[in-house]
Amino acid sequence: GAMVWMRNIGTAPGMSGAGCGDILPIGIISTPVIDPQTRTIYVAGAIGTTGANGKITGHEVHALSADDGTERPGWPVEVTGMTSGNATFAPTPQNQRSALSLVNGILYVAYGGHNGDCGNYRGWIIAINVADPTKRGAWATGGTRGEGIWAAGGMASDGNGIIAVTGNNLTRTMTHADSEELVRLTGLATVDRTSNANIFYPMSWMNMDTMDADFGASSPVYLAQPSPMVAAVSKDGILYLVDAHNFGGINAQLAMLTVATGGPMIIHTTPAAYATAQGMHVVLTVNGGAKCTGTGANGKAVISVLIPSGTPVAPTAAWCIPVNNASLGFPASPMATTTDGTSNAIVWFMNGTKLIGVDGDTGATVFGGGVAADTCSGVHKWTAPIAVKGRIVVAGDNHLCSWSPH
Repeated sequence: GAMVWMRNIGTAPGMSGAGCGDILPIGIISTPVIDPQTRTIYVAGAIGTTGANGKITGHEVHALSADDGTERPGWPVEVTGMTSGNATFAPTPQNQRSALSLVNGILYVAYGGHNGDCGNYRGWIIAINVADPTKRGAWATGGTRGEGIWAAGGMASDGNGIIAVTGNNLTRTMTHADSEELVRLTGLATVDRTSNANIFYPMSWMNMDTMDADFGASSPVYLAQPSPMVAAVSKDGILYLVDAHNFGGINAQLAMLTVATGGPMIIHTTPAAYATAQGMHVVLTVNGGAKCTGTGANGKAVISVLIPSGTPVAPTAAWCIPVNNASLGFPASPMATTTDGTSNAIVWFMNGTKLIGVDGDTGATVFGGGVAADTCSGVHKWTAPIAVKGRIVVAGDNHLCSWSPH
C-alpha cells in the first residue's frame, strides 16, 4: 500500500472552458494502459489553466516508466492541432474519458465531449506508434458536432486494431455521419470503408440521435465464443451482438436483446465477458428498469446475459442481482474472474460500499452481502474492481481497498 512514485504531467484545468462539464479540476480522468514488455505506462490528460476561469488549452499523451515515473524519450505527444480530413482537433470542447488501448505497437486514445454537450466537439481517435511517436494518425467522426467516444471502459479489440462506439449526432443530420456506430480502426487510425465489414449502426440511429439513446455511453466487448462477436449496448437498454469478422453495416446484428426499459438514459456501463460450460456471458449494470426478475424497487441491477452455442444466436438474461447504488447515480461496473479461463467464474462488483462476488452461472452470492462484509468508501460510478496477484482491488476517494483469500 505504500506509494512508490508520483508524476505530475502538467497543470490541471480548473474548468473545461467550453461552458459545461462536471469534473473539476480536469486532469487525468481516463484509465492508462501499460506495456509490460517495455515497462511503460501510457497516460493521457488535459492541460490548461487553473481557477474559476481556467480552461483546457491542450491535450497531451505521455509515456512514463513504470519503475520511476520518468518520461520516455520523444514524449509527450501534443494532440491539439492534429487533423482528420477537414477537421482540426480543438482542445477546449474535447474530453478524454475513455480508457486507452495498446494494440500491435499502436497506442489508441479516444475523445468525446464534456457533460452538457457544449462546444463543437466530436468523436476522435488518435493513434501513435509507440516505437516512434513521431508517427501519428487521427480519425474524426463525420458529423460537425457530437458523436463522442467517452465510455469509461474504453475500446475493444480482437487483435486487429480497435473497436469503438460513438455517441449521438447533436446537429440531427438526415444522413448518417458516424453517430451511434460500432467502428473498427486499424494502423494509425484508419477505417476501411470499401465495404460494410468495419461499420455497424442500428436501423434506429436517427431516433437514437434525437432521444440521446447513444452507443457512446457504454464500452463494447469482444467475445471469442460461441463465434467471434462484438457486444455493444445502447443507452436505451438494447444489447446488440455483431459478427466480429463482418459488422455488416446498417441493422446487420446477429441478435439483439432488451435488457432494460424506462427511457434513453437507462444504461451507462462497462460490460465484462466470461465463458463457462453454459456458454458465453456478458455481464453489465443497468440504471433501472432491468428486464429480469428479482431486481427490487429501483430496478438497478447487475445482469448476466448468456449466449449459448448454436444458431441462430439467442441471448437470454441468465440472472439478475439488485444493487442499491443511489449515491453513485449509476451502478459501479462489474468484472469477472476464472481460475483457468472457464472454471469457477465469479462476477465481482460494488453494491454501495460493499464488495460482492457471485457465481458466474447462477448469480448465487459467494462473497459479501452480509452485515460483516468488508466495505470500501468513496467508490464512484463506473468503477470496476480489478484482480491482480490473487487480490481484488477497488479504488475509492484517495485510497485503494484490497481483499485477499490468503
